[in-house]
Amino acid sequence: MPVTSIALLILGVLAALALTVWALSAWGVAAVVTVLLCLALAARWAMAPIGHDDSHP
Repeated sequence: MPVTSIALLILGVLAALALTVWALSAWGVAAVVTVLLCLALAARWAMAPIGHDDSHP
């Protein structure tokens, strides 16, 4: 993995952490946990494997 990719990954994680801390202080725990759960479920759905389609001959 190139150094640029690692640096961007670390920067992205730090930005997400800062955004989460800001959202917690602005909106409270209940709203932020709900949004984070929705994002996690959407990411899980988006990364789910797609089954092979054998219905066509």
